Amino acid sequence: ATIQAMADDPPAPADADEVLAQVASDVVELVGHLRWLWLVVAVVVLGRLLHEIYERRRLARSGIREIDAMNGPTFERYLGIMFRRLGYEVEHVGSARGDYGADLVIRKNGTRTVVQAKRYGGKRVGVRAVQEANAARAMYRCAEAMVVTNNAFTQQAEALAHAADVELVGREEL
Repeated sequence: ATIQAMADDPPAPADADEVLAQVASDVVELVGHLRWLWLVVAVVVLGRLLHEIYERRRLARSGIREIDAMNGPTFERYLGIMFRRLGYEVEHVGSARGDYGADLVIRKNGTRTVVQAKRYGGKRVGVRAVQEANAARAMYRCAEAMVVTNNAFTQQAEALAHAADVELVGREEL
């Protein structure tokens, strides 16, 4: 009966003010307790941002020895940084689940170029890389195609690239 009587009678204005004051006090207390959590989140975000800046600067200063030691995804990031420094807009399109023969799509002065990145250890880059870049040109609706490597190209790759109008950037140009 008491519960029913309380449900039928709305709280008096003084009671509502007290409830509101108590809720506000509880919120302020909760925020005070979570202040350390916000500080930890801020430190983590700042640390990641600083690490990303450091990595970009480190990659941008990489010489051929560092490039030779990179793995494929790091080499793609390196190329993205270098193309940005040359004034291109860069889109990373490569992935483990099918990139259609492209790792980057770069754009400058309205011209889109598909880039196939090949960081190889000891062997020369062959015809397949040129074929992939040429096919990716159509897939990504690009006007131009390019293969970039830290190595050299086979004679067959150079002949196909010439015939298919695919630009090759080898170790010396890199």
